[in-house]
Amino acid sequence: MAKAAQWMESRLAAGPYGVPFSFIFGSLPSRELLPTWNSERSMRDLDADRSERKIVWKDPATDLLVQLTAVIYRDFPALEWVIHFKNAGNADTPILEQVLALDADFGPFPSDGPFQLHFAEGSHEKITDFQPMEKSLGPGDRFKLSSFGGRSSDGALPFFNLATAGGGGVVVGIGWTGQWAATFARPGNGGVRAQAGMELTHLALHPGEEIRTPAALMIFWQDTDRLRGQNLLRRLLLRHYTPTIDGKPVEPPSAASPHAVVPFESTTADNMIRAIRNIASHGLPFDTWWIDTGWFPCERNWARYVGNPDPDPARFPHGLRPVADAAAEAGMKFLLWFEPERVMPGTWLHENHPEWLLLPAGEMPAGLRYQINDGFHLLDLGNPQALAWIKAKLSAMIGRERIACYRNDFNMYPLYYWRNLETADRQGIREIRYVTGLYELFDALRREHPHLLIDNCASGGRRIDFEMLRRALVLTRSDYLWDPAGQQCHTYGLSQWLPITGIGAASLDAYSCRSGLGAHYSLAADYFSEDPAVWQAIARVLHEHRSLKHLYTGDFYPLGSYSIQGDAWMAWQYHRPDLGEGLVQAFRRPQSETASATYRLSGLDPSADHELWDLDGKDSRTISGKILTEQGLTIHLPSRPGAAVIQYRRVAR
Repeated sequence: MAKAAQWMESRLAAGPYGVPFSFIFGSLPSRELLPTWNSERSMRDLDADRSERKIVWKDPATDLLVQLTAVIYRDFPALEWVIHFKNAGNADTPILEQVLALDADFGPFPSDGPFQLHFAEGSHEKITDFQPMEKSLGPGDRFKLSSFGGRSSDGALPFFNLATAGGGGVVVGIGWTGQWAATFARPGNGGVRAQAGMELTHLALHPGEEIRTPAALMIFWQDTDRLRGQNLLRRLLLRHYTPTIDGKPVEPPSAASPHAVVPFESTTADNMIRAIRNIASHGLPFDTWWIDTGWFPCERNWARYVGNPDPDPARFPHGLRPVADAAAEAGMKFLLWFEPERVMPGTWLHENHPEWLLLPAGEMPAGLRYQINDGFHLLDLGNPQALAWIKAKLSAMIGRERIACYRNDFNMYPLYYWRNLETADRQGIREIRYVTGLYELFDALRREHPHLLIDNCASGGRRIDFEMLRRALVLTRSDYLWDPAGQQCHTYGLSQWLPITGIGAASLDAYSCRSGLGAHYSLAADYFSEDPAVWQAIARVLHEHRSLKHLYTGDFYPLGSYSIQGDAWMAWQYHRPDLGEGLVQAFRRPQSETASATYRLSGLDPSADHELWDLDGKDSRTISGKILTEQGLTIHLPSRPGAAVIQYRRVAR
């Protein structure tokens, strides 16, 4: 906390380090301009845990206003900031370019050894999605990362943990649901310079025009183990960034999906209601009924018909409300998929509002040119008329169809649409307008429907950043489904950064089902079955998930190594220090020749005893925290593949 406060004061006060952002305006760098401009400073408390600082600079020559708005946390060693630019003059501004929302040094530190930058792959429908990565930064090193194609976590996840050789470090996050770039450079033996912002900005602002930058987040941590920083991030995101309903964090769903046996295009009001009533008759405590795509007018390939915004009148003659009502009677909320931003040829939006649609640039990468060939169009959320229409359309449907969870999918690469035909003096403006329009859309839906949960999907988890996390959960983190090893790898990687993740399963064997466990869960099963064994298996899976889900928001500790290989073991621990409880999951993959593995646990009180039991009822014992953390916990899995779930709780001696 002291280091964070010291760093904040040195950057936000009129000190020697300068502000933690930069830009070039009229060919001159901001470090030369800002000291010569008039500035005003203000401060206010937002709540018991947060205060806000604002600094506004004004260029006397052009009337450009530059505003830094920083939120400082009192309960975490953390701060967040964003920059706004506004043309308060009567003429276009000079060119504003190379805008870096983060441009700051970290260091010097007590040790002159190498820095270690910990980060993760993004999502790209691979088993390696969210794979933990590491880069050593020695003197003279420079390392750049960026998103791919305009989706914030396609390519790389926009969170980074910079660890020093002597212990401690800083976690950095980028809040921008578009095309960002970040560079970490160490010019000499001293500290590291971090720079991040939109990948491209080169624009003039028209009179009265205002824009914002990506937001930057920093968390300082002290420890020899970089997992201290990872778990501070998890705690901060859970406490201050997770959406709330009635002042409480949203409850991640335990959902039932019909799509294990019902194709997307074959959903009807009748078969959905029948499956829901079957669940109710078996007394299963699912809390959400999940219908994915294909409910609108479409034929065998639903993806060709995105842009038809209303339910298919043949399959849903009274809309989707009867399905939602049946779910409510069974004690479930209604989750429904949408993809409002993509528009296909021949659909209602394409025929009725072509003026709202963007086309991609011809220089699109070869691997993405199917979007040109297949006629993908992008609904321009930066167009005020298009944005107003989609807000009103979706809000009306949410109310009319009794939708409790709005699932927003996005299966395209918007960067090549934003940049198509942009003029030389307006590069980046379309992306800015689009991304801020997306935030306005989500914020408006939550304002008009305060109990609404939003699910942020984009070909899986390709729009994960902290601006989206404060608005939505990520219920499908990757389109690499349903390989158990893939689910294990994704949990191992993404849980090091996000406090709420999970996926579910599309089969009922224990190995697959446990590979998808997490804070939320979607079980795609045969809810039309007349086989009692099927319903018993569904009940077992649901009971396991619901008994464990409160533990998955605790601290996360990877146990053993990350591996995509079929002969490996993978394991991890979730720990709730506030409850003195936790769990360990371990997986023996199909080709593993090893029947047992030992893992040293973390976060436990060495002086306390801990009662442990596994979910299969094979083992119950009491072990001291000292033994568990120093000697470890040995797990036996005689069958392969195998999956163990072991719970524990602290007990009084």
